[in-house]
Amino acid sequence: MLDAEDGLDALPPVIEVKALGAGADLEGLLAEFTTEMRAQFELFRRLRESAESLLDGSDEGTAKLARADLKAATDAIALIVRTLEKIDTLLRQLERDRLDAEERQLEARDPEVLRAEVEALIAARVEAAVARQVAEAAGSAGGQGP
Repeated sequence: MLDAEDGLDALPPVIEVKALGAGADLEGLLAEFTTEMRAQFELFRRLRESAESLLDGSDEGTAKLARADLKAATDAIALIVRTLEKIDTLLRQLERDRLDAEERQLEARDPEVLRAEVEALIAARVEAAVARQVAEAAGSAGGQGP
């Protein structure tokens, strides 16, 4: 049977694994919400425009309904804008979290492994530069005959 400490020790890795996999799914969901919110925004904008056109020259009952529609559409648009701002904030936070996780992952790497990778990159560039210089020297020496 697990005691309280064993249960708490096992919990963070489970949460971490879930959190790592959720980023892409959440970004996709937020992108879908953004598309839907844009469509809703356009719908309410058109509703507001049609309600504004009914205000002038209409009887009092129609004008009253148009004012109610106008207020409802304006309130809905304001809510949509706030929702889009929240989605934007969430997407920016997801990107910051992703970059922070990549940075932590790089910082956690073994310095000796990193040093070996850098040395291999340097050696490859030196070899390429030497090969290029040798080829240039051979080309210029080959052009000068005896």
